[in-house]
Amino acid sequence: MNQKGLPVTKARETALRALVRVEQDGAYLNLVLPALLTGACAEERSLAVQLAKGTLQRLNTLDWALGLFIRRSLHTFTPWVRNLLRLSAYQILYLDRIPAYAAVDQAVRLARRFGHRGVAGLVNAVLRRLAQESETLPWPDRLRRPVEYLSLTHSMPQWLISRAIERFGLEEAENWCRANNQAPRTAVRPNILRTNTEDLIEKLRHAGFAAAPSPLVPGILQLATAGSPAATDAFKKGLFTIQGESSALVAPLLNAKSGDTVVDLCSAPGGKTTHIAELLKDCGRVYAVELYQTRLQLVEKAARRLGLKSIQPLLADGRNIDRYNLSTPAAVLVDAPCSGLGVIRRLPEIKWRRSEKELYSRHKLQLELLDAAARLLPPGGKILYAVCSNEPEETVQVVESFIRLHREFFPQPLKPLLPAVLREKQTDRYTVSLLPHYHGLDGFFIALFSKKV
Repeated sequence: MNQKGLPVTKARETALRALVRVEQDGAYLNLVLPALLTGACAEERSLAVQLAKGTLQRLNTLDWALGLFIRRSLHTFTPWVRNLLRLSAYQILYLDRIPAYAAVDQAVRLARRFGHRGVAGLVNAVLRRLAQESETLPWPDRLRRPVEYLSLTHSMPQWLISRAIERFGLEEAENWCRANNQAPRTAVRPNILRTNTEDLIEKLRHAGFAAAPSPLVPGILQLATAGSPAATDAFKKGLFTIQGESSALVAPLLNAKSGDTVVDLCSAPGGKTTHIAELLKDCGRVYAVELYQTRLQLVEKAARRLGLKSIQPLLADGRNIDRYNLSTPAAVLVDAPCSGLGVIRRLPEIKWRRSEKELYSRHKLQLELLDAAARLLPPGGKILYAVCSNEPEETVQVVESFIRLHREFFPQPLKPLLPAVLREKQTDRYTVSLLPHYHGLDGFFIALFSKKV
């Protein structure tokens, strides 16, 4: 930390502004922070990201701990004061790099800016008590109150904890919680039409990023250096795409051939769409279907940057895709809208925004998209279904419902198509389930169907 504390002050204020935006606008932190960090030094950027993401990740635990020392509900405060208290509590409870007294002092300074003298006094008193009693907080008993214990010690909604314990048991549920609080690796997918792995590793090295081949997903590079690879010349020249390793597993499982026509029914932001086009060697056609113009523009922007000509954007509702007279596809990717609960280690906001009842409504939408894909395909055509979730309503139950409703389709074995290191960890022959605590990857589910000839 800078001796004068200035980077910390600026980083804290940036993190605070981001947290208020996330709360008030329903925005996502990864979209809000970059603009707020313009002109910040590396130390400020790193700390602001750590503070904001950590606060979101530990939200319920922070509110519980603060509630022990505040007589009124935290939600009666303004968003600025509420999130300042959370941000400061996160430092006190989870960040050893900044002393508690410094966290309290910085919080009081910001409270004077975003509140008033009385608020500053309250912030000072509450945070000092939290710092004094941080080692003796009354955590729930692990065996007598396991749901509350895991919810508070690992910062997860209780409904999600209950489901995890039911599926995995207490020990494995705790491992799942722990994995979902660990920082994920940044991974990039080389654009095989413009570069190769060795050249890209060298270019990234010159840009200050240490890159190495993923031990789990062939053709993908893991970055060991913090920072934004999107700021490099190599990214701007379309030499790679930033894409999670689980996500990068999806497109190759289509086994599409150069010259094929493929439909991506839910294409934004374009990671899998552009991956398909690259695997087709940009020869053929990839219909990029998206319901919203702003999201479709993300796909178009990605295609331009990567120099891909085979992608044909289509503003449409994927559930009604058979009305558009598309060329008959060899395959359809249904990368369906889902809860996103498999990627909460990347987007911690998701776990606080989702509810159990939403899983059932998403199940209906996912089936409608699969129905639309089924109507498009000729005999021998394939549907690849993927979601970044491991919840049964969005995964195995969708597969079971689809097969029951569409006897003309049958599931294709996926286990033999996986890299050997992942194949050994799959219990089902026909579907792929990736779990953060078991595979070290984002939570994903993939299934493949073929239409009978």
